[in-house]
Amino acid sequence: MTVTHPEPETAVDGLHGFHHRYAEVNGTRIHYVIGGAGPAVVLVHGFPFTWAVWRELMPMLAAQGYTVLAPDLRGMGDSDPAESDTFAKTNVAEDIRQIVLGLGLGPINLVGMDVGGMVVYAYASRHPDEVRRLVLSETLIPGFGLEEMMNPSVEGGTYGFGFHGQVDLATFLTQGKETEFLTPFYRLTSVRPDAEEYGVAHYLPHFTGPNGIRGGFQHYGAMIEDGKANRAEFTTRLPMPVLVLNGDHGYYRGQLLAGARQVAENIETDVIAQASHAYAFDNPQATAERFRQFFAVSDTERLVIVDEIRQFMARYAYYADHKQFDQLARLFAPEATFTIYDPQGVQVMQMTGPKEIEDVITTSVGDATAIHHLFSFTTEVHSPVAASSTINMEDWIDGSTLKVRGYGHYHGEFAKVDGSWRIEKFVQTRLRTDVLP
Repeated sequence: MTVTHPEPETAVDGLHGFHHRYAEVNGTRIHYVIGGAGPAVVLVHGFPFTWAVWRELMPMLAAQGYTVLAPDLRGMGDSDPAESDTFAKTNVAEDIRQIVLGLGLGPINLVGMDVGGMVVYAYASRHPDEVRRLVLSETLIPGFGLEEMMNPSVEGGTYGFGFHGQVDLATFLTQGKETEFLTPFYRLTSVRPDAEEYGVAHYLPHFTGPNGIRGGFQHYGAMIEDGKANRAEFTTRLPMPVLVLNGDHGYYRGQLLAGARQVAENIETDVIAQASHAYAFDNPQATAERFRQFFAVSDTERLVIVDEIRQFMARYAYYADHKQFDQLARLFAPEATFTIYDPQGVQVMQMTGPKEIEDVITTSVGDATAIHHLFSFTTEVHSPVAASSTINMEDWIDGSTLKVRGYGHYHGEFAKVDGSWRIEKFVQTRLRTDVLP
């Protein structure tokens, strides 16, 4: 089967708002699909799948207000083949992490299924501050339960992990017979009647040819060492909330939960009804709803964000009062707007961008003393990285040519970028202005 790799930045057929991209990261070239806007959800597939196992779920998450990113793991899908010694899960995780950091998406909601679950555990355990929520689904954790399931003599154990892990032998025995070997997987890992047809159309072509199926097996070849590394580097449990998720016809639910209890503090567990191993393909609606619940802003997060906005605006008032207008301007996003209305509702001015904001405020205030009082905050948290606030205000400007006292409110829309809040839209409305003698 011949695979034509999509061109960079081309639209994904049938997936409005999503595009194909490539990233040169960590010594390889990774293909990923991205769309939507808002906090990031990163979806990591397993074997023998590609990013397309998430295809029907992705627009649903985008509609909920997320940026959705689904990479092809190295050696699979439209990502480049890689050498045999580069498949440690920490290294595969670094591929994805460098894409995330390059796009400025963190902290992320991170989801992995099958082999992808092993990758996201490596990501979250080594970089816990960069992962907001973690979903371990239809997987086993190397070092914490995987090894037992690699033993066929153990109840529930399977030879599949061991066979796949013999990379050269497995490739030799299956190359040229990929259709016969993989097609049953697509039928056995789904409850949908069209699963085999979908798998043959969307996944199978990527596992044929000289490097095709070997790229999948290489992930298995590293699993024993992955387990040793996870055990050696385990010092503390995962701090972020973890959702252990399986299809109701899926695999290894008990073993995954037991492993997760060893490595995580805060665990939820659930099943997706009418779904097997490929649960997001089988029941994308139920998956999207469960993710919506899990990724929602918690009460604790909400209180923290409200306080962060209050402190942010305290800095705003401090910079304004001390006439540090260069520092004040840095509180605004590059494309931010700052609009001022008088008590009659007439727009007095609108500034765009930090430089214009700094210049206009500097000129307007001149030699005057400026005093700002901010109080009675009403803040609405939209997501971990977006909030809006209405703030009652009183300002007093006392200068040689301008002496006024104003009363009204600010309305601000805030976005958190690279860990810092910035103003994206700011409106000052004076409801009353007193000209002082």
